[in-house]
Amino acid sequence: MKRKFRLGQMLATIGVLELCKHKHIDLGPLIDRHVSGDWGGVDELQREANDNALKARDTIISVYHPHGVRVLIVTDAERSHTVAMLPHEY
Repeated sequence: MKRKFRLGQMLATIGVLELCKHKHIDLGPLIDRHVSGDWGGVDELQREANDNALKARDTIISVYHPHGVRVLIVTDAERSHTVAMLPHEY
């Protein structure tokens, strides 16, 4: 899988860590999808914003639904860090 951008430091919120622990979710495949340009379940507007952010150095947001739970993966514009979080933690 080809990486389209740098993730920087990878972080996860308490909510995502608890979700992963209780539902046995591996974030690795979701992070791989994110960094390869598979934005998951974002709407068309966010998909276009993410595609443009690859060139314009803006924030990139992906949405995935492991076990039916919505998880966001957000990479900051500077590409210094990426955070996996639940929507209410954004």
